[in-house]
Amino acid sequence: MVNALGVCYTILGLLGASSAVQLVTRDVGISDVTSFPSAVLMINGNQTSCESALVDSKAGFIAASCLKYTSGTNVDDSATYELVVKAGGGAAAEKYAITQIDVHPAYNADTYVNNLAMVQFDQDSKVTFQNYIGIDPDEWNDHFFIRHSLSSTTSLTWNNIIAFSSTDTPSYCEEASRAYSENPDDFLCNYAASLSVYNNTCKVPYGVVFAAVQPDDLSLVAIHSHSAVYGPSMCSKQRKLHYYTVLRNYIGWAAGVLGRSVGGFAKDADYEFKPDQEYEMEKASSDEVEGVTLFSGDRYSQDPVDPKLAQVEPEPAQASDRQ
Repeated sequence: MVNALGVCYTILGLLGASSAVQLVTRDVGISDVTSFPSAVLMINGNQTSCESALVDSKAGFIAASCLKYTSGTNVDDSATYELVVKAGGGAAAEKYAITQIDVHPAYNADTYVNNLAMVQFDQDSKVTFQNYIGIDPDEWNDHFFIRHSLSSTTSLTWNNIIAFSSTDTPSYCEEASRAYSENPDDFLCNYAASLSVYNNTCKVPYGVVFAAVQPDDLSLVAIHSHSAVYGPSMCSKQRKLHYYTVLRNYIGWAAGVLGRSVGGFAKDADYEFKPDQEYEMEKASSDEVEGVTLFSGDRYSQDPVDPKLAQVEPEPAQASDRQ
């Protein structure tokens, strides 16, 4: 017997309205994340640490800091951007060319406020799905921090997911990031990290975050934005905080960019939520926090000490032996 307890709001960002439909419910655990579609960003044929929070089978959010730029927020279109997408369950992964990139107009590359871009990709029309973004934080009983990665960029084989469950917010999250201190409701913050698939002595933040609405439901809620390190290196054992942009407030903007609705989920049928196409975070000071280094973007290709210096594109050989 199926319990139809969840209520899904299809957010009509273009019309500023919403309609409710029923969402099939299920028992929730970290293992349920594997049934959700997932995607990893590739640039110039190389796997990045950047994941996409897919909204459907044609588009998804990524961190704007993961892209290459010629100047300001002008995306370098000489680079090749692709998504490796796994539709969930036992589906095989497929690689798709990204055909359109829209960086949030208020993205700030110094503070990482509004660190989002929408990417659209050339998807096989035979594969269709829709994800639902969690829109009511009061319902989120647990946060599942998830790392997806490829063990081979040739065969598109995936590693098992790495996951961490926590709702704790370390007390020093506000101190280390000015973006967070000005916009605490727009970020999740945690200290947990997972080993890099290219460097087993260095840890990287998780890619996306799901929220459990116990006992039945699970929804996608956030994507990694930036990390703050008390010290000079991401590979050190010094204190690190990782910040994840909460997506709920950007559903309206995404719908406006895509020209179609974006799904939002709340279990409470009476929960009211009106998307704002022009939503942006409060501005944050670009002044550095003493003793703290900010890192963002592709952690696999960046120098672990200087976030502004990129290493030679990583070789996937070390990752290909992972199962």
